[in-house]
Amino acid sequence: MPFGFLLPAFLAGLAALAVPIVLHLRQREREKPQPFPSLMFLSRIPIRTAQRRRITDWPLLLLRALALALLIAAFARPLLRGGATATGAPGRNVVILLDRSLSMGHRESWNPARDSAHRVIAALSPRDRVALVTFDEEASVPQPFTTDHAAAAAALDRLVPGARGTHYAAAWRAARQLLGSDSTAAAELVMITDLQLAGGGAPEGVALPAGVTLRTIAVGPATAANSAVASVEIEQRAGDGRGSVVVAARIRSFSLPSPRKVKVTLTLGGRISGTRDVTLPVNGSTRVAFDPVPLPAGDLPVSVATEPDALAADDVLNAVIPAEAARRVILVTSPDAAAEETAFLERALTIGTDPRIAIERRISGTIDPVGLRGAAAVILYDVAPPSGAGGAALSAWVAAGGGVVIATGPRLAARGIDGAFSPGRLRGIADRSAERGGSLGELVEEHPIFSAFRGGATAALGSARYLRYARVEAQSGARVLARFDDGLPALLERREQSGRVLLVAAPLDDRAGDFPRQPAFLPFVRRLVLYAAGGDGAPLWHTTGAAWRPGLAIPDMVVASPSGELLRPDSAHGGAIVLTEAGVYSAYRERAVGAPAAIVAANAPAGESDLTRLKATDLLLGVADSNATAATRGPPTSAELEQRQQLWRIFLMVVALLLLVETWLVGRGWRASAGRIVTVPDGGAE
Repeated sequence: MPFGFLLPAFLAGLAALAVPIVLHLRQREREKPQPFPSLMFLSRIPIRTAQRRRITDWPLLLLRALALALLIAAFARPLLRGGATATGAPGRNVVILLDRSLSMGHRESWNPARDSAHRVIAALSPRDRVALVTFDEEASVPQPFTTDHAAAAAALDRLVPGARGTHYAAAWRAARQLLGSDSTAAAELVMITDLQLAGGGAPEGVALPAGVTLRTIAVGPATAANSAVASVEIEQRAGDGRGSVVVAARIRSFSLPSPRKVKVTLTLGGRISGTRDVTLPVNGSTRVAFDPVPLPAGDLPVSVATEPDALAADDVLNAVIPAEAARRVILVTSPDAAAEETAFLERALTIGTDPRIAIERRISGTIDPVGLRGAAAVILYDVAPPSGAGGAALSAWVAAGGGVVIATGPRLAARGIDGAFSPGRLRGIADRSAERGGSLGELVEEHPIFSAFRGGATAALGSARYLRYARVEAQSGARVLARFDDGLPALLERREQSGRVLLVAAPLDDRAGDFPRQPAFLPFVRRLVLYAAGGDGAPLWHTTGAAWRPGLAIPDMVVASPSGELLRPDSAHGGAIVLTEAGVYSAYRERAVGAPAAIVAANAPAGESDLTRLKATDLLLGVADSNATAATRGPPTSAELEQRQQLWRIFLMVVALLLLVETWLVGRGWRASAGRIVTVPDGGAE
């Protein structure tokens, strides 16, 4: 292995090592006659003759010389140039970033991508280290850095495309973590991807070690032609038993070369329940509705599929119709309330189907713990919150996660509310009949109740006129979500432990305004009640990558994935199951046999079906300290090698060790007993 020095001039100091040895060997005592008048008064002293000196302790001399030589060599900054220089192929750290998102399942993407990765591995020199990183929305490292290229190729052969979305930032972060903070390492990142635009490019602020070479290998089809089942709509209809269900699907097409005729198939509970022949446009969306089908008991898995194309993974969409779609809402009214007072409210709540809401009408004073069990929300329509046992039961139910809506009317406004249960106190009625009514003014648009009115749709709420409404004063801890144009609160919320209580001052009947006759009324009251109930209910499907936890407790739960793999709840995700595959997951108690206790569907993000590509250069935007070219990096310089190896530290440690040995050696054996030179006795002159 070639050995060199970064500062060879320091090696001149080795010459000084020979000087004392030469002087020692060449030293002679030479006679020099001196004239003297008389010798009679002098004593006779023996005189040594000139003689060549000899080295008597070679080991000690060599030990000291070696220590001095190593010290000089350390200052010369030694380095090993390695076999790379000898062969002309530098050793590098090569990281292969392989996209395995759902779009890579295209028949023109995955095999070319894997072949490209094999070619990268085959082109490595024996000293190159390679690591394999796969990414979709997250990154994983199936093969850390290794010089065993066969192992890396074997790990590559075991990979298959996944069912999740693309997120390039995950790949960059994984590469950054692999390369560490060693800015002197000769490294190369090779990203193999279909350059899907939905991946988002590189995030701002990603910094890689300086000098890292970035290379992109683009694979995939030349065009973005694709079609996919984008969504499924469920409409439940009343009838015998659970009634019937109407399933409709929306098929999206992207950049098709021409309109495409496909057959769309509906499958309910594992059985084909209908087919439709449709023609997809070149670009756009097509809605396909199937005939009503009787709805059986229990959770019902649903799938809608089209004939497969080049990207077959998005040609089927799975969903689950929950066993109990309707959410029970208790409507509490005054005993003297007429049916017309709540007609608009009841109709708006029951007309929707996603989710379906079932109204249970009661009169005030009939609230009890049994009736609250299983209820999604309680609406106190123009009645005060109950007191006594009913009030205690309602407070406990709210604290456990229930939701209450207090809808004010003329009775409640006249009576007033001072109890701590309400988020506001009522202080009479604001009569704005002379002004032809007031309207809503300020709204907290980011609140979930107003989610249907974002993007400029809040004007629909402002078009309603209110002739009379309750004067409300917010209580401590309450949040005002909406105000009338005179500044009085129109909607308030207060959290009560795990539950919530909302107070609506805006009239919900047509006696004091025209709000129930406005288009915004229906989405508003549905969002209001569903928010109080804690959400919109179980979704028909989840997106892959989401964590799923069944709504009911399942002891010792085991979950069968769509591929048949058995999973246990992951403590790292709070006991939930991460849905990594597309399809239907089934949860069982203890063993995966018999009927599942719960099922859930998962589908890939809709954006994966859009194969529009971004530019390879855009993929590198935001990556700092990178070369951002496909150029090959040359062999490391001597300075880089020396800084990476730092052999001078080893040399100094050896010098220290030699000096310790030298100190120990001079105090041992005959060297420790050596005394002064004995004078030569008379007559002993040579």
